[in-house]
Amino acid sequence: MSSSTVPSSPGWDLERSPFHEGELAVQERVGVREKIDAQGRRAVRRYLTAQQREFFLMLPYVFMASVDSSGRPWASFLVGEPGFVNPTGDVTLTVRARALYGDPLNDTLVPGAEIALLGVQFHTRRRNRVIGTVGALLPDGFTIDVRQTLGICPQYIQGRELSFNRDPLLPEPRPVHRNSRLDASASAIISKADTYFVASVLLQEGDPVATGADVSHRGGRPGFVRIDDDHTLTAPDFVGNFIFNTIGNWQFDNHAGLMFIDFDSGAMLYIAAHAEVLWDGPELHAFNGAQRLFRYHIDEVCRVEASLPCTFTAPDYSPLLERTGHWDIVAKTLEAERLRTVWRPFKVLETIDESATIRSFILEPADGSGLVGYQAGQYLPIRLQPPGWAEPTIRTYTLSDASNGRTYRISVKREGKGGCSDFLHDHIVVGDTIETLAPRGAFVFDEAAGRPLALISAGVGITPLIAMLNSQLVNDGRTLLHKPIYCIHSATNSKHRAFAAHLAKKGELHANLTLHVAFSRPSEDDVLGKTHQSEGYIDRALLRRVLPLDDYEVYLCGPPGFMQSVYDALLSLGVRDSRIHLESFGPASVSRRIERTVEVDNSEGVVVTFAKSGRNAIWRPKVGSLLELAEANGLKPLYACRSGSCGTCVTRVVKGEVDYTEPPAHDVEPGEALICIARPHPGPHLEDGTQNREGVTLDI
Repeated sequence: MSSSTVPSSPGWDLERSPFHEGELAVQERVGVREKIDAQGRRAVRRYLTAQQREFFLMLPYVFMASVDSSGRPWASFLVGEPGFVNPTGDVTLTVRARALYGDPLNDTLVPGAEIALLGVQFHTRRRNRVIGTVGALLPDGFTIDVRQTLGICPQYIQGRELSFNRDPLLPEPRPVHRNSRLDASASAIISKADTYFVASVLLQEGDPVATGADVSHRGGRPGFVRIDDDHTLTAPDFVGNFIFNTIGNWQFDNHAGLMFIDFDSGAMLYIAAHAEVLWDGPELHAFNGAQRLFRYHIDEVCRVEASLPCTFTAPDYSPLLERTGHWDIVAKTLEAERLRTVWRPFKVLETIDESATIRSFILEPADGSGLVGYQAGQYLPIRLQPPGWAEPTIRTYTLSDASNGRTYRISVKREGKGGCSDFLHDHIVVGDTIETLAPRGAFVFDEAAGRPLALISAGVGITPLIAMLNSQLVNDGRTLLHKPIYCIHSATNSKHRAFAAHLAKKGELHANLTLHVAFSRPSEDDVLGKTHQSEGYIDRALLRRVLPLDDYEVYLCGPPGFMQSVYDALLSLGVRDSRIHLESFGPASVSRRIERTVEVDNSEGVVVTFAKSGRNAIWRPKVGSLLELAEANGLKPLYACRSGSCGTCVTRVVKGEVDYTEPPAHDVEPGEALICIARPHPGPHLEDGTQNREGVTLDI
């Protein structure tokens, strides 16, 4: 394709998708297929753009993928003075470089071979990818026939500058070490690495769009690739561009070619392996920021000493690494799971005034143990004993940020009644210690729902919704929920509105986020359209105006009156009760209108008898706790924390036994139950004529 044949409308010019079936399958799995297809048709091209031609001319190094005679992909590193990669046309590149000594590319570079070229500027974190085939071999290099190009997101790249210390066109012999597993020197390179490159391939004869090699960059905190043993590695996979070239290829061919650069010694490490994608498991959940884990089963190792003709400056680490985990933290997190029901000391690392009445407390473990992970929306039980109080008191405060593996953040409103919230504001400072249990709570974000999202809050009720928002909108522009998100918040005025600057930044960076703030009593300094979008309260008319007609997943949190009125308004607008998730604070619960389904649930249940009220009910797992079952049947037992921490809901068990979703933090006497976290234990016998098990009788 010459310059004269470049399409007048830039982008993908074929009817079929620019992605093959493996890539599409992974995109479908994570819920982005439709969105990425539209983006791909704009970004993927079958020629080099002007920007890409200029970009490659500036580079002193590029990364390559090639395929050996047995079909295994290898990742390689090519260096040269800027201009050594020269776009000689819209679909051709000339590379004036020789493979490094010992690099597998020396054997795989033949005319017609499938290759991929990845241009990276470490210091600017820009990337561009080319897929094609080797054209002609030249005395000092080769040409590439370009088949596909794509600009790639600049995430997790560590900034480094290069300088040459010998002629890159004259590779010098160096000691080469080959093995079937890792030796001590290879392990040393991997254990300190903050970057590696992975090559993959899909070979499909007769389909030039689907077939090809790929080479991708992976970055993390030093040591982010774990050495499990001398033939196994495990690495996290963070949020990327959602195209899934590498994992897509692995759907058909799980061969992987890994390359590690020792930026200190100039050594190169090449590994042939088989890749396994881990989509779930305790280690994945404990590794902050990881969306998946890659496990590499090593087949062959090649290490070349002092291979590079250049040196690199110390790394300028990507700011995105701050919110990613590390294997040391993962180990501590998994160990901390044993301490879920133990009161542990946490030191106040920082305090932040979010508004005139709300202050955040950043807490880190003070006992040397790790941090138990949590889901966005959950809360943290804390225990305090202010001077003069006869007994310690337990309170629960919502965690107001997504889990980061290192700290907890609670955001507390001063109530002005002399209680725990006032004590925290008036007396707790940086360096003080607070006792906490592990996070808990059932008000959590459902990542599997995949629907447009409405986060509706009032006052300090925004805290769990901020955590949910932060869990989905990440890395200064990336979103894990590829649907519209509406954040609707009510506050008195700017002085009483928390997280205003944070939300404004999110709104600027994330195109799928819409913010609407309603002030009930604006101050003189507030400006409609700038500090807030409406005046008054969140009601039916406002919701109808702000929310386009759609099937939303709604998360609602605030004072009881606010909760009830907004819940009723949502129902009147056609939002299903099952789509509305509630978290209230204060003594009252929302009166819900449970949907009547056409299909009757005839699955096995457990009979629960409320002795005092003379009522019987059938418990099934979807009901939740015994407290929720009682409330659904019109009863109003006492409760406070709903986390098994305070003991307020303790109830006498007249007959039968209960089970707990997690061990209670409050001591429970024999013959009693904390119904806020208890479920009936199914008896061995069915009730006569039914599919329901004998269960428990409670003194309610």
